[in-house]
Amino acid sequence: MAEELGVRPFGFADAPDYIEKITYAIWNGPDRDPGLIARYYGAGTPIHMDAGDLRGADAVIANTEARLTAFPDFHGHIDDTIWTGDEETGYRTSMRWTWTGTNTGPSVFGPATGRSVTFTAIANCVIRGEVIVEEWLAADPVDLARQLGLPGQEALRSDQPPPADATTPRPLVSGACGDAGQVVANSWKTRLDGPSGSEVDDYAQDAVVSVGPRRTLRGRAAIAGWANGWRGLATGLTWSLVDQYSRPPRAGEAERVATQWTLTGSGLRLSGISHHHVLDGEIVAEWTQYDTHAVGMAGSCSLP
Repeated sequence: MAEELGVRPFGFADAPDYIEKITYAIWNGPDRDPGLIARYYGAGTPIHMDAGDLRGADAVIANTEARLTAFPDFHGHIDDTIWTGDEETGYRTSMRWTWTGTNTGPSVFGPATGRSVTFTAIANCVIRGEVIVEEWLAADPVDLARQLGLPGQEALRSDQPPPADATTPRPLVSGACGDAGQVVANSWKTRLDGPSGSEVDDYAQDAVVSVGPRRTLRGRAAIAGWANGWRGLATGLTWSLVDQYSRPPRAGEAERVATQWTLTGSGLRLSGISHHHVLDGEIVAEWTQYDTHAVGMAGSCSLP
């Protein structure tokens, strides 16, 4: 009997229905059940983060239970899921979500602080049947530490697992996915290598960029300051496209693009995931996540 690669045989309508339902079942409400991770993650599933990887359902369960101990009133809200794939070959999803909680239990950062936090993340998953076989997570623990009233360096002291190589084949990405994907790729190339003043040419005049949970840039002038900050970060900076897919828009609506990327340069390697809304050839909204923890810059110099 052939392996089921789609989600419908397991009672889900499509990829976003699957990833959103299992996320809420694991994390939210009085009936939340981290034990469901054993069903929906494989024994060797890697979860990749710049600061180190988790591997396997047991490690994910332990990590989830630790988060819920630290924030017993944890509540997550999924902001968007961009996806690609089909029932014959499986799916890839990019889920952006926001969670809130009050730190009334011990965490990796130390004793409870009593502070309330708002945190954002983007998780890219490869799904085969009803199992997540590989995941990439973009978030910023330094921001979480600071919301708890701790120096950013506290995030660097928390225990981190070692990195692991990607294990699940994905389609080779030879270039951006269509015109909207090319706009996103161009926005990075222009901010790093374009002539001065061109950093925001791919953004609408009233575009809004959200960087993590607490930084929102409105309009080209504000975005230009952030975009320019990348140029002086390191010498020989190179932006590379790792994975990208989008959802076809309805008439008059923006195309939603999910992009996984890396940025490398002298002494720097950074991974990130971004969601963009592209309308009439311009970026009208962007949500970008990257981990300042990973490059060890907290407290010394800042990523843009």
